[in-house]
Amino acid sequence: MQLVNAVVKGVERQIAPSGLITMEFNILKSFQEKDEWTVTQLSDVLPADAPRISRLVTKLVERGLLRRRRRTDDRRVVLLRLTNPGQELADELCQRVHQFEARLLSGVSPDELETVRTVTAKILANNASAEQSPGR
Repeated sequence: MQLVNAVVKGVERQIAPSGLITMEFNILKSFQEKDEWTVTQLSDVLPADAPRISRLVTKLVERGLLRRRRRTDDRRVVLLRLTNPGQELADELCQRVHQFEARLLSGVSPDELETVRTVTAKILANNASAEQSPGR
């Protein structure tokens, strides 16, 4: 738990000056992978439900960091895209977080890091299996 808390608190310190909360940053960061998302798509990849994502997206739109547009072939579908200021902020925050992560991993060898990844993957697989089992 100490490691998780250290990482979470450290990331929060990196993004706090921007006035964003972690989930808002995660939304912006998602656009590093893909140019456009729907709220439903974001809720599929982020640890929050669609109503919460929708509320956070509205705040990001109001701040001028995201914009909405309707698909021309299906007006019911609303696509989200970063604005230029949103892209600049996402790039800046991702860089800050990357530098923070680099400081955390300072002195950790590639072999040690691979061991952590392997053990973590096994623990997550065990958790997924336990979640699937009846009477968890």
